[in-house]
Amino acid sequence: MIRPSLKSMLTAILGVAGVLTVFLSSFAASRSDSPADPAWTARLKQYLESSRSEHNHAILTWRDAAAWNFDDGKMPADFKVFDGKWDVADGKLRAIDGKDDDNRTIKIADCRWPAFRLEFDAVLRAKPGVPADHVCDIGILLNADPDTGRFDHGYGVLAGTYFNQATVLYRLYIPYARTEWSPIVAGQVHHVMLEVVKPHIRFWIDGRVVLEAWERTGKGPADASDFIDMDPQSVIALHTYDTVMEVDNLRIQVPADSEPEK
Repeated sequence: MIRPSLKSMLTAILGVAGVLTVFLSSFAASRSDSPADPAWTARLKQYLESSRSEHNHAILTWRDAAAWNFDDGKMPADFKVFDGKWDVADGKLRAIDGKDDDNRTIKIADCRWPAFRLEFDAVLRAKPGVPADHVCDIGILLNADPDTGRFDHGYGVLAGTYFNQATVLYRLYIPYARTEWSPIVAGQVHHVMLEVVKPHIRFWIDGRVVLEAWERTGKGPADASDFIDMDPQSVIALHTYDTVMEVDNLRIQVPADSEPEK
């Protein structure tokens, strides 16, 4: 019996491997290129909306109460920097510097609306001199101290916290709800929205609810006695940590049937 040479054996093995690779690649491509079933996609959307509506509030329509797009290049007069260095440039509000391993926090408004939506576009970038994926916190602080920006008596909602490893809702500076997951991608623009409707707090990133909580004592579906009411003597602030953050298209909405501010 004639034994094949090592060279011919390797050629045959590589040939089979090449055919298998081409086959698997074609199979994967055919799977990924297959269009989603429109009927199933529509049903999934209905299921998701049904999930959200289980605890939905009764507010269906909203109107703008305040909005900023920063196109004029000026820092709004009512904004107040608590931590870090902030500016307005290139049509964006920016947290550009600060102490190492420390906060960058800025007041955007008084916390004067009992129910509201706050939304904006945000991108996190690593500070100079560190790897590009070292980013931390897109944060919204409610009932924050008007002098320091701390939220010891209010709420803080942070996405991408602990250097992009978690999403956390804090109450009185104590974790109240958290998940060890973050949808934030460094360098990518994300649309952020927070809804506050007593006793419900709901946090959205890019059209998906990433965290929500209900402040109840557990004695009934309408029990809201644990909720911390919004205090007009306190402030709403934006926050990031040891990171460069850019914010645009910032706006606050209130229920459409609420009384206009004087």
